[in-house]
Amino acid sequence: MGNPVTPDAADESAEKKDFLYVAAVERAMRVLEAFAARPGDLGLTELAEMTGLGKSAAQRFVFTWEKLGYLTRDPASRRLRMTPRAVELGHSYLKGDPLIAQVAPHLGVLRDQFGLAVNLSMRRGDDMVYLLRLPSRQLTLSEMLPGRRLPAWSNASGRMLLTQCSDEELRAIYQRQPPLAFTPRTTTDLGSLLGEIAKARADGYVITQHQMNMHQVGVAVLATVSSGAQVAIGMSTTLDDYSPARVETDLVPALFRAAAAL
Repeated sequence: MGNPVTPDAADESAEKKDFLYVAAVERAMRVLEAFAARPGDLGLTELAEMTGLGKSAAQRFVFTWEKLGYLTRDPASRRLRMTPRAVELGHSYLKGDPLIAQVAPHLGVLRDQFGLAVNLSMRRGDDMVYLLRLPSRQLTLSEMLPGRRLPAWSNASGRMLLTQCSDEELRAIYQRQPPLAFTPRTTTDLGSLLGEIAKARADGYVITQHQMNMHQVGVAVLATVSSGAQVAIGMSTTLDDYSPARVETDLVPALFRAAAAL
């Protein structure tokens, strides 16, 4: 067994961490992350407001990102947007991550078997992020792309990821980030959400309806990958094609088999 960490050693470790932390990098990343929060083009004033940076500081970071090729400026409007260089980083992650390589073949089998949209997601703070998405014909462009970050309350995969939290943790998440009503039938009441997540925790799967889009049904299960990480494997379709009962009889067993294969 290793030696126990003394208070002095813990303090020294914290000091080293603070010493190594480059605050300027964190502020620079705020500028890029603003484009993730609001896709499209942004003006300098908007960036300063969104990042909490002064306009002069935001201008310097924008200039640097432009020089590095991550941002480009429209000559007429002077508004900024990200360049394909950012996609290169995402591609490097997706291509090199062993988790993606491990899960992708199983997601491909599900998509080929049912012809439905299949996704892999992981929790990030109070949100969930799609790491891989295999589309169906019905999905819109934004729904096809990986990297989309959503509140974990919002869909089946996110709610399965939240089953790992205690009710106390769920209440804290709710206070920090109350659910958004994406449709008139999105569940936003805390009591109802706690009940749905408790049921999902007991059943090992969750089925949702009308949460992100009207007439859409989603289903998800948890899987533990070789690294020990918890991920969600989900599928979505329309209620016209799959009733909740059919989702339960056809899709849930297939998702459990895929999760077990990991």
